[in-house]
Amino acid sequence: MSYEPRPQRRPPLKPLYAGLLGLGAIVVLLVAGVAVERFTAKEPAAATTTPTKSAQTAQATPGVGAAVRDGKFEFVVSQVDCSHTTLGQEHLKRTAKGKFCIVSLSARNIADGAQFFLSYAQKGFDAAGTEYGVDEIADLYVNRDTRTFLDRVAPGERVAGKIVFDVPKTVTLTTLELHDSLLSGGVRVRTAR
Repeated sequence: MSYEPRPQRRPPLKPLYAGLLGLGAIVVLLVAGVAVERFTAKEPAAATTTPTKSAQTAQATPGVGAAVRDGKFEFVVSQVDCSHTTLGQEHLKRTAKGKFCIVSLSARNIADGAQFFLSYAQKGFDAAGTEYGVDEIADLYVNRDTRTFLDRVAPGERVAGKIVFDVPKTVTLTTLELHDSLLSGGVRVRTAR
């Protein structure tokens, strides 16, 4: 008598496939639900309110000469001069990649404790909303003979100085965003109409 081994039965894979298929369907439905909510609920509201908010914000933003506050500082921008392409003297000169916009401003400490003014926390924007950072080396050239922002500002004390932005020649800085620190919310000042 010959003995033939019995074929082993494998468990059916149908429950495994059915479970994976069900899980996949749930994920697809969740993603579709989020997408539908995002596009139907938020898009029309943003499309209808954005121009109105932009127009209101432009009108409500204080301009040059206005006192504005962020955190521990009260700022006053007194002038914005974008007519320079070089700063410094004969042998110690800094040349702009585009042009320098020199912002003259003061910062008064309105808090109870001393505070440093950080020029590199300040931002400039053009009409398209493009952000420009401060050129810290250029700051040194224009603040050479002033105490300005390198020292701690005591409570109630006001310091004045200049911050410099290097922007493309065709750009007009329309707004500044001034900050008392890197993490503060900032306050906007309109520099051009």
